[in-house]
Amino acid sequence: MLFTRNFVAVSLINLFVMTAYYLLFVISSPYALERFNAAPSTAGLVAGLMLIGCLGGRFLTGRIIGTMGFARVLFTGLVLYIGSMGLYLVAHNLPFLMGVRFLSGVGIGCIGTATGTLIAHIVPQHQHGAGINYFSMSTILALAFGPFFGILMMRHVSYAHIFMICIVLGIVSFLLALIVDYPALEACPESHGNCSRFNWHEYVAVEALALAMVVLLAAVGYGVAQAFLSFYAGELNLMGVASLFFLVYAATAFCLRPVAGKLFDSRGANIVIYPSLAAAACGLLLLSRVDSATGLMLSAVLLGAGMGTFQTTTQASCIKLVPRHRFAQATSTYFIFFDLGIGLGPYLMGFIVPLAGYRGLYLAATVLVVLCVPLYHWMHGRKNIGPHSP
Repeated sequence: MLFTRNFVAVSLINLFVMTAYYLLFVISSPYALERFNAAPSTAGLVAGLMLIGCLGGRFLTGRIIGTMGFARVLFTGLVLYIGSMGLYLVAHNLPFLMGVRFLSGVGIGCIGTATGTLIAHIVPQHQHGAGINYFSMSTILALAFGPFFGILMMRHVSYAHIFMICIVLGIVSFLLALIVDYPALEACPESHGNCSRFNWHEYVAVEALALAMVVLLAAVGYGVAQAFLSFYAGELNLMGVASLFFLVYAATAFCLRPVAGKLFDSRGANIVIYPSLAAAACGLLLLSRVDSATGLMLSAVLLGAGMGTFQTTTQASCIKLVPRHRFAQATSTYFIFFDLGIGLGPYLMGFIVPLAGYRGLYLAATVLVVLCVPLYHWMHGRKNIGPHSP
């Protein structure tokens, strides 16, 4: 049975924390501009510091879970998150705000890796595809709710009220964490019972690096779509419907992820990955040529069908590549590469805009996703990780 008390509680924790994450991501740059009169580039740095902190939290958590256990890591992340939300209310200068953003990112990185790894332990191994896809719906809903409510609240309530709402979400998550039964972790046999010494193998799942490289490349393409959509829509005079793009994306992914999970469990990863990459490439290609609201919404559907299913299937595949006691490292490795693609992609690909415009940018993103197909097949697809994997 998938929907146990533990499964629901951990999924709700992820939903509430990630909703706050995406909400804060949307409001952070406008807040820095309005509250501290920051330059646009500095405001962008303020937004990005949360991602940098998140990456740091994910990197450390993959190792720490093995020594501290799920409960301590999750509660530590929640305390960091709730505390940093409170610090937003007393951040009276820009350097302080930057520090708070980094700290909240570390907390969210710890929480995200802890919940993702917990789910991998809670769900029966033969249902990993379906379980992780159902769990990931919490992230999809957060991706839709966070930006939507963030933009809405900026118009109607003060920033202080927004931060207090995020604190409430953290407190509710803390209370939910109290009712979770945390599974015991297995020892690290490769370290002969001693997991304390430093080596990269304890922080990163080397077995998952090849697949994570494909995830990184695909995430760059999606990060570009996410970061530049509002500017592109404004150029096309489609701002009125642009706010619906990620709601349509989330709705499509929400509907298709359970199907993708069941296919993964019964027939392996390839039957999901190849079509998902094709759909994502078509979505980006359409986005590069779009000139109407209908085309914009159709590209959202294709990207939701593509990246929405690719993301969770590759996450489940990374977990299949490692033994049970290394689920934390596999989860951490996956999200580090995914977040790097989302975060660095818009910056690196942004240099294309002055040369070829937004249409050229999305065309370049299409090429990257198309390149993922042979790269995936060469580095991973030949194995068709799925139902019979250890």
